[in-house]
Amino acid sequence: MKTPTIAELADRAEDMLPALKQRAARAEAEGRLPQETIDEFKEAGFLRVFVPRRYGGLELDYGLTQVELCNQIGRACGSSAWVFSVVTCHAWLLGMMPEPAQEAVWSTGPDTLMTTAVSPSTGKIRRVEGGYLLNGRWQFSSGCDFAEWILLSGPLEGEQRRAPWCLVHKRDFEIDHDSWHPMGLAGTGSKDVDVKDAFVPEAWTSGWGARPGASLHESYIYRIPFIPFFFINTSSPALGVARGAVEEYVSQMNARPGPPTVGRQMRLAESSAEVDAALSLMRADMNEMVTIGHSEGEMTPEQLARWERDLGYATKLCVQAVDRLLPAVGAHAIDVNNPIHRAGRDIHAISTHACNWDPRGLAYARWAFGLEPESAFG
Repeated sequence: MKTPTIAELADRAEDMLPALKQRAARAEAEGRLPQETIDEFKEAGFLRVFVPRRYGGLELDYGLTQVELCNQIGRACGSSAWVFSVVTCHAWLLGMMPEPAQEAVWSTGPDTLMTTAVSPSTGKIRRVEGGYLLNGRWQFSSGCDFAEWILLSGPLEGEQRRAPWCLVHKRDFEIDHDSWHPMGLAGTGSKDVDVKDAFVPEAWTSGWGARPGASLHESYIYRIPFIPFFFINTSSPALGVARGAVEEYVSQMNARPGPPTVGRQMRLAESSAEVDAALSLMRADMNEMVTIGHSEGEMTPEQLARWERDLGYATKLCVQAVDRLLPAVGAHAIDVNNPIHRAGRDIHAISTHACNWDPRGLAYARWAFGLEPESAFG
């Protein structure tokens, strides 16, 4: 079977927009994506984009895939774009882990869905003979309702370092379905999970930044660093959300009698320019990264710092674009079912994550001034 291109997958995503838009309110109300959306993602091949070819996946270019597909999916539903972007990147992480971990997950097929949770509230990880023992609660596990596996991490009990990624099967965790009440991205279902006495063998773990399984695969994507490339997954959904808000603004203004005021026209002009600029910036950076990856070249510290900066700045541009449109819609914008209102909620929820401009911009500035970097998740 011929591997679809990123452009072909983006066309499939565009074909889904009417259905995704129709389900957006339902996803918010239910606090998770509808099963139909997950089924359509599987049918379109979206869950396989970063699964290695060795296991029946597509092994597509990292970065450009998220940018192009989220630029479509987010136009209709920010939560759907988020789940696509964040959940599919877990296959990228798994492709770096030891072979036994990869075999455990993908033995059931390339569409096996995996999630993560790296924010422990009461969660504890303790080193034991032959592996690690996990107990407690972890927060913010996007798409966990559909996951067969979860990757957990956090501080390592009794040691001054972070625990490795630990692969846990769904039989060893429970979802707290009443733990997710956000103001935005409500449909992502990023709920808390509880783990009790889950033993994870050493072969199902991998340290942050380690890539013991990368040699199993041809693609460069399993050899690129976790930082800053993880942040692509949290910034890419902003592109589609902001683009959808611009399109909805035009539609709602055109539905009113008479032409929009000059002020409302200018708001559209500036916001649309910001969205296009954000997309162009991310495309340029990702194309640069892909070129280096395919040539097996070395990514310089300047490039890594600049790409990290640009991911934060692109997100900032998208937030500004949506915020400028909201007041121009008038009282209609305060209706929670107004798609522009939903875009405003979602875009601000996106911006609170690792793609937030302040830490991403600061990371670049500290590199430029020759200062020690701060925590990547600051």
